[in-house]
Amino acid sequence: MKSWFIQLAGALLVLAFALTVGGFVMVLRAQQSGVAATMAAANIRAVSPADGAVNVPITGEIRADYISRPSQDPTIKVEPPVGVALGPGRWDGTTYIIPYSGLRDNSLYHVELDQDNWTGKGEHKQIKVRWSFRTGSLPTTTPTPVTSATPKPTTVVSPTSTPSSPPPATPDLIWYSGQNGVSGNGENGIDWNGQRVKSLKWVGTTQSPDGLRIYNSMTPSTWIYDADGNRAGSIAGYAPSLWADDGQQFCGITYQTPSAPRNLVMMPLDGSVHTVGTISMTPGTNQSPQIAACSVLSGRAIVIGQSNGYVWSLSLVSLTDGTVIYKRSYPNPLAHLVASHDGRYVAEQLAGIANGNSTTLIRELPSGTVVSQLTGISVEGFSWDGSLVAGGIQSTSGLTGAEVIRWQDHHVTWSQCGCPSPFAVRVIAQPDGNKLAIGAYDQHSVGTLNIVDSNGPAIAVPVGNGPFLPLF
Repeated sequence: MKSWFIQLAGALLVLAFALTVGGFVMVLRAQQSGVAATMAAANIRAVSPADGAVNVPITGEIRADYISRPSQDPTIKVEPPVGVALGPGRWDGTTYIIPYSGLRDNSLYHVELDQDNWTGKGEHKQIKVRWSFRTGSLPTTTPTPVTSATPKPTTVVSPTSTPSSPPPATPDLIWYSGQNGVSGNGENGIDWNGQRVKSLKWVGTTQSPDGLRIYNSMTPSTWIYDADGNRAGSIAGYAPSLWADDGQQFCGITYQTPSAPRNLVMMPLDGSVHTVGTISMTPGTNQSPQIAACSVLSGRAIVIGQSNGYVWSLSLVSLTDGTVIYKRSYPNPLAHLVASHDGRYVAEQLAGIANGNSTTLIRELPSGTVVSQLTGISVEGFSWDGSLVAGGIQSTSGLTGAEVIRWQDHHVTWSQCGCPSPFAVRVIAQPDGNKLAIGAYDQHSVGTLNIVDSNGPAIAVPVGNGPFLPLF
């Protein structure tokens, strides 16, 4: 009994001390309790745009309708923040309103409202409400008729005439260079059904994930071209750089000063540069930072540290504020590392070969959990949803073909023997789709291009018998 009283007195002492210094901090998150629960805890009736809303305008207002006005204004942020402008906020009765602009069409955004209800004494209650919405397509502008005080002749429209229709939107494309269907050395754009949509003279080397833009990475050019071969922008040109998964900007790495450290930056197609944060490599390791994933859609990037052709470290970085969400070092360096477009999965190919096969680990981030182990494949890409990997079939003598594997159950959904054996395999995922494009070619750049469905059926794209190179 005496021991019980001592424990109780100790607990009361801790409680009194906590109240003296300002009270407890209680943080409620939507991930734990749901949006409705955290809204109730924050004394909020409704938010706008609502959780799960679609076709939200790219310019508008975020509103939080409170039951009663809190003692402090909330803090609101939008992720991913690139290009987004907020505020200033204002009150309309018990509704807090903050204007926004700069959102992209057809994009997913997350809103986080941080409400601190501390009045200066007693319990310190901080609530975070988090919800999501998706913007719609940009509207088509209809010209407004201009009226004049001076009468004008009436235009007579023939009953047989019809208004001209706008040109059809260009579908997502897969690009490869070669002479098939192009005069001279040119580039072919095919849709994800294998049909040729565009043919251009050579304009660049690297396509965006959706294939609607092409980057000319040949020094010193920084031009971006559209699917019709017209200049559509430029980037600052920092190397190394990587297309973001929204196809509208790049992640890049540049020196903050003439020497280390380096910065992770975002580079829109208007030539501007926005610093995300500093990238630090382990001192004394001589590692060079490279970008393995650049996801505006998830607000994350993966930066790896390379040295002598091996991967020594990995950092998962928030594009919101540059914080490192997850970090991993490889004392036994990796031979190869590939990430999914959203930075959720990485394929880590271990150095060395055991029993004639290499080993690849599939790791999920940010937990760092190994979710699968594969052998005999050099992974070069993930499907858009991350459920499939594709790459070259490995042996002691090199690559013998290409294949697609569902890593959860190790099922090979598609496989192709390389005759002759390919020198390289390249992979690109269909944005928001379930297909993969796989280009395999030998040392003379002669090879094959296949579009593989997640269930296994494939379309063989005729690329001719001459030199052929994917732009992915």
